[in-house]
Amino acid sequence: MIKLSKTKMNHTMIVFISQNDNEQLYPLVKNRPAVLLQVAGKTIIEWFYEIGKKSGINEILLLANKDDRQLLYQALDDYQETSAPINEIGPFVIIDYDPKKGITEEIMDDLLRDRVTKDSVWLDGNIIFSPDFFKEFLKKAEGTGKYALVEQDNDQCLGIGLFAKNYLESCALGANRVNDIFEEVSTKTQSAILTMKYEKKDMEFWQINYLWNLLDANQVLINYIDEKKSGTIEDGTTIIGKVSIGKGSRIRAGSYLEGPLAIGKNCDIGPNCYLRKGVSLSDSVRIGNACELKNTIVFDGTHIAHLSYVGDSIIGMHCNFGAGTITGNLRLDDKTVRTKMIKDKTESEVVSTGRRKIGVIMGDNVKTAINTFFMPGVIVGNNSAIGTGVIVNRNIGSNVFVCIDQEQISREWKIEQKKKKG
Repeated sequence: MIKLSKTKMNHTMIVFISQNDNEQLYPLVKNRPAVLLQVAGKTIIEWFYEIGKKSGINEILLLANKDDRQLLYQALDDYQETSAPINEIGPFVIIDYDPKKGITEEIMDDLLRDRVTKDSVWLDGNIIFSPDFFKEFLKKAEGTGKYALVEQDNDQCLGIGLFAKNYLESCALGANRVNDIFEEVSTKTQSAILTMKYEKKDMEFWQINYLWNLLDANQVLINYIDEKKSGTIEDGTTIIGKVSIGKGSRIRAGSYLEGPLAIGKNCDIGPNCYLRKGVSLSDSVRIGNACELKNTIVFDGTHIAHLSYVGDSIIGMHCNFGAGTITGNLRLDDKTVRTKMIKDKTESEVVSTGRRKIGVIMGDNVKTAINTFFMPGVIVGNNSAIGTGVIVNRNIGSNVFVCIDQEQISREWKIEQKKKKG
């Protein structure tokens, strides 16, 4: 359960939703901004809201272009209030923004005149953090007027900063990420800006530079979920640890749920499933008979059929797994998994995931036939399909059908009559 200080600080939170440099998050950012990526049962923007409101942040300003604005309306529909202005979705206020231009004078006038009171917390859309981290950050930032989390080696801001209102007019113009504001404040103000040095081992903070960073964050944030069982749980289901089950979901008999894990709304699980620690299912997900999932994020509307294993993986929206689809998540030599990033139909250099265990990273609307196998660290683009018996040992782009070119031989077949004994 998220528990933070009850002190009301009345800060405004401002998020760079639309960003130019997130190609390394392909294929999932092809159809959504980074803040709508799923982790531990919520989108990143929902985590911002849930964590922020405990510290008195009641309004979140979203700097978004036209395409991302429409996606935000859909994703945040549950927060919509009747008769609200078109740019307001409950606590969220969408501000028209072009990342190529950055923050214009018009946007700045709007922020300073009507939105920002004293201090404001600025966030990049491709970061995420725990409630405990944010509590500590605000505690140290309060009263400073300028404070940021920075990289140990180069002192670049990592995507979160608090800035007083009087610095923004001269330091935020043209910015399209938090580091732009940080550098201007550092340059144009006489006194040094206060910073918190990033310590990877000790901080519950993650930059989502690659999609597998979501798995790192998921393993920690899943421990902060609220425990609830709103769905239908049939007799014969075993639940151990902290588990969140959304409204309208059904857990069928024989399923074994080992928390912490999160199941969204209107999901159908089982019978006889094994959901292990770290599983995060969004809404309307179907997990069929005798499936096993472990430390895996599954987006809306995906169906994983019977007799499948999915471990340490990220699966996009509206995918459909044929029976016996298996993800390998560990190399035989037990070494760190390496992969190639893909952008549409092109591949980049080999990149280390930094993870010993990682399965498949899959885009939206992907289908697999029966007995499809994925080797550790492969990436599959959007709208692709994979035929029966394929062993996927290299990346697959978008809008591709992959199958085995198998020669089929037919010949005469006679069945001899068995002689009756005796």
